[in-house]
Order: sequence, then structure tokens, then C-alpha cells
Amino acid sequence: MASTTTFEIRAATREDFPAVVGIYNWAVNQTFATIDSEPLDVEEAESWWDTHASRNIMLVAADEQGVLGWARLLPWKQRGFDVVEDLVYVDPVHHGRGIGRELLSRLIEEARASACKTIVASVATDNQAGLKLHQGLGFEVVGTIRNCAFKFDRWMDITLVQRAL
Repeated sequence: MASTTTFEIRAATREDFPAVVGIYNWAVNQTFATIDSEPLDVEEAESWWDTHASRNIMLVAADEQGVLGWARLLPWKQRGFDVVEDLVYVDPVHHGRGIGRELLSRLIEEARASACKTIVASVATDNQAGLKLHQGLGFEVVGTIRNCAFKFDRWMDITLVQRAL
């Protein structure tokens, strides 16, 4: 049964990175939620943070036991902030608690506050929970890229979704 413990959404800090990387690497190793097939190490993530933190918005959902999930807005295709891309990952132990929905809702608020025009996401077509999450918050499917990533010994498709702000 899913826990009903409350959680807070806050800005990510460097201290959150071991948990963020752990959640991400679980998704890399166990799911189609990301097309990445090689796990990150904490040093890679920290180096990325040092280089890119000023151009990204990163949030975590946390409770008294630690980080439950994380989400990030980044410039889509590294071309500025008029169009941003979102990423949302939740620790599998905490799926079904509304954490992903709350994180994505906050990213939408952050994007609006930053004068963004559009949010996009590339969701693995097999990731039905991710598609449902985005569609439930007003994203529309705008296309599919077929056979664009090879993972777990098969080719997979990516569904592109977007939401105008």
C-alpha cells in the first residue's frame, strides 16, 4: 500500500544529488522512462550541476526520510528558454502518491514564471505512466519518433508531447 506521508517540493541542492542519481539510475537500469542505457555516477552528476545549474530549474520532492523524486526544466535543444523540456522521475517505492504530478505541476508554474512559451517532453512510448502524467496536466501528443533508441535488446519509440503556456 502506498504511503500517505506528506512531502514538500523544494529546489534541489548539491546534497540531493546522491538520491537524484540513485532514482535516475534505477530508471536507466529497469525501465523505458529514459532512453539512456548507461547509469550516471555521482561525480558526473555533480560536474553537470557545476556546469549547468544556472541554466536549469531542478526540484525535488522530499519528506523526513529524504528525496522521493525529482524534476528538471532545461532549455530544449539548448537554444534558450522560450521552449523548455521537462524531466520527471520518482523513486519506485513512492509511485502512486501523486509525487510526479506535483513535481510536473510545479515545473509548469516555474516555466510560466520564467516567461516560457512552451514545455515539451520526449516520453518513451512504452512509458504509459509518463504519457498519462503529461496528458493529465494538459500536454498533447504531437508526434512519434520511431525506432529512435535501442534498449533492453529492442528498438523503442519516443512520443513527443507539448503544452503551450
